Amino acid sequence: MPAFPSALPAPVYWRRPSQLNSKVVDAVEVARDGHRVLIRSSLGREVRTTPGAFADFVRAAQRGEYDDLISGVR
Repeated sequence: MPAFPSALPAPVYWRRPSQLNSKVVDAVEVARDGHRVLIRSSLGREVRTTPGAFADFVRAAQRGEYDDLISGVR
């Protein structure tokens, strides 16, 4: 008799911004997978990080620390 895992992994639900620039071909998406936060481009593979590191990133973005990376993007 084959052995089966006792529980299936929880599904991963990807979220993307509610407002997207129609001129951009991809979107940054995020999801929770157990004790990790997943970040990906809708065109590529995900990167796993801890919720604390993701929170630090979000707070830095809210403070404008990455605004220079989007200069000229409309």
